[in-house]
Amino acid sequence: MRTATASMKSTVMMVILALFTFVLAPNGSAQSVQPSQEDGGTASEAGLGAASLFLTLPYGVTKVTFAAAGVIVGGLAYLFSGFDEATAKRIWTTSAYGTYILTPGHLKGDQPIRFLGVEDEPVNGQADNSSH
Repeated sequence: MRTATASMKSTVMMVILALFTFVLAPNGSAQSVQPSQEDGGTASEAGLGAASLFLTLPYGVTKVTFAAAGVIVGGLAYLFSGFDEATAKRIWTTSAYGTYILTPGHLKGDQPIRFLGVEDEPVNGQADNSSH
């Protein structure tokens, strides 16, 4: 009976983590990988694909856990700062944005791996002057 309960708990945790991955992942964080003409499906590309899959599992769980904790801490910061959205948003941006899925491009160094999120850059180089 004990093993069935433990098995059920671990299954529920995996489902919850999978849901967090899709719910908390900001738009554009899960980028699709388009094979280039020169890659041609070589063994090294297959190896990079397998490595990115196996490295994404522990990295993704860690990132989702960090993001979930950041969402909670950001909510508390919002409450205790007198409903200051800027304070909470700094915490939410840092914890919830960033790389969730490691791709072969990350492993080759073509794309940066950002565990901590960074704020989106303004469109067309325009800065947000609303706070000045």
